[in-house]
Order: sequence, then C-alpha cells, then structure tokens
Amino acid sequence: MSKLEVQNISQKEHAWKNKAIFLDRDGTINQDFSYVYRIEDLKILEWVKEWLFNLLNMWYKLIVVTNQSWIWRWYYTLDDCNKFNNELQNQLWLNFDWIYICPHSPNENCKCRKPKILLIEKAIKDFNLDIEQCFFIWDKESDIQTWSNAWCKTVLINDSQYECSLNPDYRVNSILDFSQKLIWNLHTKK
Repeated sequence: MSKLEVQNISQKEHAWKNKAIFLDRDGTINQDFSYVYRIEDLKILEWVKEWLFNLLNMWYKLIVVTNQSWIWRWYYTLDDCNKFNNELQNQLWLNFDWIYICPHSPNENCKCRKPKILLIEKAIKDFNLDIEQCFFIWDKESDIQTWSNAWCKTVLINDSQYECSLNPDYRVNSILDFSQKLIWNLHTKK
C-alpha cells in the first residue's frame, strides 16, 4: 500500500468519525401515533431505508435522539422502548450508532428532554463530532428549536403533521430528498 493510500484511508476514517446525522425517531423514521412502543404498531416511513443507506455510504454516523415521556408516565417501560428500537433496526437492516432516549415528562424540567441539548452534547462528546459537519433532521418545531439551541444545521421535513414557525436551514419533502442533495453536493465539490 502506498503512502498516498494510507493517507486517504486516514482522512476517510477521520471524516467518518467526525460527522453525524441526528434523527428524531417518531415522525421522522417511523409513523408517529402520539406514543409508539408496540412492535405491531411499527410502520417505517416511505424511503427511509434508502436514505439511511445513502447517508451511511457518505460516512455519516446515524444517531437517534428521542423524547419518550410515556416511560416516565408509566404507560410503557424502558425495556418496551428498547425492544421497539431493536425491531426498528432489524426492519431497517442496520444499526444506529446510538439511540439516546429522554424518558422524562415535560413537567420534570430535565436537561435531556428536547428542546434542551444535554443528549446532543453527550453525543458530540461520545463520538468526537465536528458539529459543523452534522445535520439534524426532525418533524416538530420543538425539535428544530433544540438544534437552534445547539447552533447546528437543521432540516425540517415539509410533509410533517406539525406546524413550524421557525426557519430551519433546510426544508425538504422527504429525507430521501435531503440525502440526494447531500450526494449532489459531494459530487459537485470534486
């Protein structure tokens, strides 16, 4: 192996280690029914598998950050949530680099519930991320507010069932559209 090849591998590993796509779970990856925890209710949104593989092929880490306040309210358990997340990954045929869960209700005023940024800060530290190379993809205004609080690039899915009065950095019709735009940008920069 030549010196140039070793350098290219090193640069590729460095880029892979330092950029990520942060994703909400319900409404971004799977259908949102207000609270989703039963495996039989798991319905993956259209094109999700394709765009996740596009993002993996661009060396992005895939990190899920999700509020699951129904755990705190004793509607279901953390174990139920983990089983659902495992089945989600099985059906997608991939593993997320990590799934961060806030189990608290809004009344608890915890630091990990979106739009607060404790879990984002934890992910940045855990994975040594360069925040300027990260994108945050969501469907709710509170999620977009999270990333505004963290000074990050935000992507809003236009077909959301929620209204958003904030201005994200990008608006897309689907995550597939966004992954295709990233691919296009990579090719046009060469």
